[in-house]
Amino acid sequence: MKITKLLLNLFVILFFLGSAAAPGAGATLTVDDSGDADFITIQEAIDSAEDGDIILVYPGIYAENVVVNKELSVVSESGKSEDTFIISNSPEADVLYVVADNVTIDGVSVLGLLSDSGSISDGEWPDVLAGVFIDGAEGCRVSNSTFISNDVGIFLQEADNAVLDNNVLTLNYWDGIDLINSSGCVLSDNVVARNERGIYVEGSADNVLLNNIISTITYEALTLLECSNSALESNIITGSELGVYFERSVSNIMSNSTVEWNYEGIFLSNSTENLFYGNEFANELNAVDYGTNSWNTTVGNSWSDYAGEDLDGDGIGDTPYVINESTGSIDYLPITGLPVSDLLPGNNLT
Repeated sequence: MKITKLLLNLFVILFFLGSAAAPGAGATLTVDDSGDADFITIQEAIDSAEDGDIILVYPGIYAENVVVNKELSVVSESGKSEDTFIISNSPEADVLYVVADNVTIDGVSVLGLLSDSGSISDGEWPDVLAGVFIDGAEGCRVSNSTFISNDVGIFLQEADNAVLDNNVLTLNYWDGIDLINSSGCVLSDNVVARNERGIYVEGSADNVLLNNIISTITYEALTLLECSNSALESNIITGSELGVYFERSVSNIMSNSTVEWNYEGIFLSNSTENLFYGNEFANELNAVDYGTNSWNTTVGNSWSDYAGEDLDGDGIGDTPYVINESTGSIDYLPITGLPVSDLLPGNNLT
């Protein structure tokens, strides 16, 4: 019953989120660093804009720190992040600081000046600067953009119903994406690579992480801390120290994902009632579970170190895969001999 309710909630989020994130139609204000447009800087255009306007940014290099305090869109004219750059002009400010609802940022490259102050592990969030910091604003969207050399690529704080899709976040000093106290968000088709941590979610619920690639992370690729009722679907998590880390998180579902070539695949601490199925684990150490969680529905997961047999050839191992016998963390239907996709009914979010 809990699983059915969770999936119903996720369908509702996905159905309504698109319309909630789009500002109303308005005027188009153009920006060109060459002077051949309405404005030379993005901030000048925002200051002159009204809610619902579009800030159309022509290819160029914009050395500025931007505050978005109106419901509008900042969109590259070319649609290509590789020719439209917003570069921080201050080591003490986020590159784009968003405090208005329903803001869209699309098709830009965002480069920061590393603050090198504070520490994620020390919880010094205000000292960590972001490429985009969405602070207390709902229904915002960041799409088709690239984030390099920031403390954190995208930082969401109390930013419900946000959409982050088709972004590349690489070579940032701390994290690719931070999602703090934010619920009803969808993170899809992002590439997060070569950061200290990949995607970090804390104190949040009812989020969807779909089709993301998280690779070559120094520490944790994907972290859920005190999170609930979220779906992690069809993600690829590879080449990191720790693939997936749950701490004090409950009632989340992870399915159809690939967790491979990490030192540790998944580690669960003080986490209960989470469900894992249809995933492929191929790591030095596949799973550690100190909670009470479920590891199969009608199918379980594929384990690179599964030593059992499949004598009837149905793709399901004849003996369970034991993760932690003392807590009852056991995959009773481990997948073996067939691709995981052959045994699953399909993506449960589409």
